[in-house]
Amino acid sequence: MAAATTTMEAAASDTFLPAVDYMHGLAGVDQPTNVILTHVSWSTLGLVCVVILVLRIVQMANAHLRHLFTLAADGERQQFWAQNSGSFWPRVKRHLLYAPLWKNRHNREWMLSSAINMGTLPSRFHTLLLGVYLLSNVAYCLILDYSELDISAVLADLRGRSGVLAVINMIPLFILAGRNNPLISMLKVSFDTYNLFHRWLGRLVVIESVVHTLAWAANTIHALGWSGIGDCLRGQAFYGWGAVGTLAMIFLALHSPSPIRHAFYEVFVHLHTVLAYLAFAGVYVHLHMAGLPQFPYVVAIICVWVLDRVTRYGCMLWNNFSRKDRTAVTVEALPGEACRVTFDLPRRCDVRPGTHVYVYLPRISLWMSHPFSVAWAEHHLSARPTTDKDDEKGPQLPVTEASLDRPRHLRTSISLVVSKRTGMTAKLYERAAASPLGQIHIAGFIDGPYGGHESLHSYGTVVMFAGGVGITHQVPHVRDLLRGYEEGTVAARKLVLVWSVRHTEHLEWVRPWMDQILSMPGRREVLKVLLFVTKPRSPREVISPSATVQMYPGRANPQVIVDKEIIDRVGAMAVTVCGPGSFADGVRNAVRRRVDVGSIDFFEESFTW
Repeated sequence: MAAATTTMEAAASDTFLPAVDYMHGLAGVDQPTNVILTHVSWSTLGLVCVVILVLRIVQMANAHLRHLFTLAADGERQQFWAQNSGSFWPRVKRHLLYAPLWKNRHNREWMLSSAINMGTLPSRFHTLLLGVYLLSNVAYCLILDYSELDISAVLADLRGRSGVLAVINMIPLFILAGRNNPLISMLKVSFDTYNLFHRWLGRLVVIESVVHTLAWAANTIHALGWSGIGDCLRGQAFYGWGAVGTLAMIFLALHSPSPIRHAFYEVFVHLHTVLAYLAFAGVYVHLHMAGLPQFPYVVAIICVWVLDRVTRYGCMLWNNFSRKDRTAVTVEALPGEACRVTFDLPRRCDVRPGTHVYVYLPRISLWMSHPFSVAWAEHHLSARPTTDKDDEKGPQLPVTEASLDRPRHLRTSISLVVSKRTGMTAKLYERAAASPLGQIHIAGFIDGPYGGHESLHSYGTVVMFAGGVGITHQVPHVRDLLRGYEEGTVAARKLVLVWSVRHTEHLEWVRPWMDQILSMPGRREVLKVLLFVTKPRSPREVISPSATVQMYPGRANPQVIVDKEIIDRVGAMAVTVCGPGSFADGVRNAVRRRVDVGSIDFFEESFTW
């Protein structure tokens, strides 16, 4: 850093330099201001993280206190927690935290046609954060010494400023891309949200890299003419690798828009990874060969990337392989063009409600991983064959406290429901449906589980909306809350599960698990299930089996359901949703309209890629 500052001061001592000197190095670059703006940028990001962390700590502390005070409280004694303590926080939730960017549309995709998906809109709060950060970077790039009489000096300053910002923004860019991003568990913010920020940070890095390259090109043309650009790129690896990094970033931006990403997702993922490595390699060599002061930031990026990969692959190996066994996968075709996929892991794996896993099925999709919500997880003893020596010993009792904690050969099965769409999901269903028994056994493994950070244990009333295969996110929550109600470890006294499907045959997707849930102790006292069949083939299909499990033809009206449950709520109320974007937006809008009526929190599970 000292050497770089000396170089800058030496360059600044000359009132006028030849135009060729502004092509490279730190001549004309305001390095002290770059250092200050680097600190300001990092301080801004750190301040945002601290503010969000404080808010999350306050929310979690309030939820923990509510949980403790309502464990043994009936409906009347939870009345205190059912009310808002003021009008400020409900207004913040209605107009900022839960608010779409414009009107009611948030996760409903913008479709130019049935094949062209333009993606979704960020929420109002996300737009505010992104807007402030993007505009601050524009301001940083414009803080230049315009008193310079030579335009080449101003362009050199812009070249240095935009290059520095591009490199420092690459650090959060790589952090937010990782599935094991430490901010997920620290701030209790979903990977889907970080993925949104990752995409916009990527666009910002590309723009700053292009500005950096154009500023250099302008000075080079001014000093050496158009032929000078080719001579520099061919004659010096420093410039050549810089150009490689910039071109790779431009291609990253060109192939990443939503229509291309959704239409060719599997090709996009592989190409995106290769181009990201190529762009990083270009930046690494570019900075290293010139000995620029931003090189330590590139080393930090390498550390972030290596840590994420080591953590991910280490967990995958541990969960899917043991010394004598590995994960076994069973795929069963279901009515309604879906399949139930069960991963029998060789080890015990703790799975919280609301988690998801990334699925690897090499025979179906060689290198691809796809995220799916965990619909059901069970622990069971492995089928390890007994030996004559075991029989001679007879039944063995545990003799230490450690042996009481977990059986030595306990393993976990994780089940998913995969709806047929295109690509991997279509191949998987067609292969299972084509088998004589409608079931196949293939090799595969999982990465995860991830997510599941939000706890519903402190709410007296929980309303869970599911659309289609989104039921897989809600079923574990229902089981967890019913089990907690029986054991006296949750505040829940009223559970409402709302599931909207197209046809009654879709009910078979989770029937084995729902049968277990409906036979759980205390289910009739707290759980009500509302099933909506939007396209029944016959009115005779829609028959309510009991007062607590009711079926209706047509679409669910989230506003009507939310309003009814608010009137009859017990304690604080949580509303969760997992389903198609338009369905989730309807639930979000229904909650926003009623946040001022009582203590209501909204949670949405989504995968917007």
